[in-house]
Amino acid sequence: MTTRLHRAPVRIARLARLVCAGGALLCSLVPAPARAAPDASGHTAIVQAFCGTNGDPVAALSQVVAAGLSADAGERRWARDVVDALGNGGLGCTSDARATLTVDGRQVDADTLAPSTAGASVSPYVPSIVMMRHLAVASAELDLGDPDRAKRLAAAQQVEKFFTLLDPQLVGRALHAEHDGAVAAELRLALAERGLNSTVRSERLAAIAAIAGAPSESGRTLLANLLADDTVRADPAVLAAVQSAIADLDRRLAVGHALSVLYSGLSYAGVLLLTALGLSIVFGLMGVINLAHGEFIMLGAYSTYLVEQAFRAWLPASAFGAYIFAALPAAFVMCAITGMLLEFFVIRFLYRRPLETLLATWAVSIALIKLVQVIFGSQNVEFVTPDFLNGGFEPIAGFFVTYNRLFAIAVALAVFGATYAVIRYTKIGLLMRATTQLRDMARCLGVPSERVDRLAFGFGAGLAGLAGVVLTQIANVNPSMGTDFVVDSFMVVVLGGAGSLAGTVVSSFALGEINQFIEPFYGAVAAKVAVLLLIVLIIQKRPQGLFTVRTRV
Repeated sequence: MTTRLHRAPVRIARLARLVCAGGALLCSLVPAPARAAPDASGHTAIVQAFCGTNGDPVAALSQVVAAGLSADAGERRWARDVVDALGNGGLGCTSDARATLTVDGRQVDADTLAPSTAGASVSPYVPSIVMMRHLAVASAELDLGDPDRAKRLAAAQQVEKFFTLLDPQLVGRALHAEHDGAVAAELRLALAERGLNSTVRSERLAAIAAIAGAPSESGRTLLANLLADDTVRADPAVLAAVQSAIADLDRRLAVGHALSVLYSGLSYAGVLLLTALGLSIVFGLMGVINLAHGEFIMLGAYSTYLVEQAFRAWLPASAFGAYIFAALPAAFVMCAITGMLLEFFVIRFLYRRPLETLLATWAVSIALIKLVQVIFGSQNVEFVTPDFLNGGFEPIAGFFVTYNRLFAIAVALAVFGATYAVIRYTKIGLLMRATTQLRDMARCLGVPSERVDRLAFGFGAGLAGLAGVVLTQIANVNPSMGTDFVVDSFMVVVLGGAGSLAGTVVSSFALGEINQFIEPFYGAVAAKVAVLLLIVLIIQKRPQGLFTVRTRV
């Protein structure tokens, strides 16, 4: 008897487990609904405002958007369906003032999204022009919660365009949750514009303080335009706040402008360094004035174009952005081989004959330009910039760092470091330096100077090709693009000292910064003239350049 009593709880537990398992199996056999239906409580009164004669459609639309920004997935889906239907003519009204929606080709009730039984007795709702503007803002406000950054940015721009119609509470919530700088800037601008156009003094003062607290060029422009408003001039408190905010913004933006000019000069110096590095090696080692150097830059750019087309045709779209990295070795190899062929068939017969060398390389330059024109045409070649090189970031107000310029600076520094390592620490670099410093003695010691000349010329041409790869992202690519850089490259080499890598770096930075500091005030032509005059003055004192290196004798 006692044993049976002890076994009874065990049997009950087993029975309970069997019941639970059976219930779970039955639940698993019942199909779950594809989409959770939204809670219809409160929806009826909202949607009837679009069909009734006494409702306020604008207020109802605000309620729809508020539901669309809630945490409930059903509410968000319902709000999106309503707004989309209002925009594309899919909302209809029945004879008893009920609303229906056309969703995915199906007619459903606007409050529950259940299949509608209204049939053909539905007349379409036609929004007014004012309502269409509110719809544009409402759709954009719903997109502010989208995980896609591009959609949020487009939505923020749309909200800023119709800033008078935005809901400040909804946009403020979206701004508080936004982590992307560009999207947040657009939302702040929209709220500031709405506040500045308000007739309430407190709202205007709050908007002015918000703009002063987040300095930007667009905010400064808004405040400057506000000074022309007669209502502002008639209010001493608002006028003083605007003037104080503008003065504060000017001080803070001046720092950003100075850094922007410095960054522009640094990026231009990176381009100059890339274009002049190979020329410095060729001119310093071989004493050859190569007027075809610009065409090696052009060949590097067109090599990048061929690599881009190959990636587009043969590789998946996800790998397309990597073409810029594949183009770097491809352009170097192609231009290096072309340079060695030029040295073997033309240059080696013209050593110690500078005039003939100059004329011959000029002829080669024209021939390469015409050859590329025959193959690719004379128009600019279009490139698709990789996603990681698009856009930029703004660390401080007035200073915007673009990724393509940052890429140019990074590549220039990496190429310079690699070139310095090759010249300083490799056998071929040792032979180049020995041939440069004392050619006859190097020959006596068994250095194959002809082979060294060929490799040096190819190496310099390959470096020019790398410059062409970078220029595809920041300049126009056409058969004549090399002529725009060959003169600047020669100026860098002459100023820094032929064959001096350190001189090339210093002169690239100096000319890049001087050019960018002068150009905004006096124009590009005046900047070029000032640079040329500076070079003339320096060369008069130091004919060998800033850094002297013994060249071939």
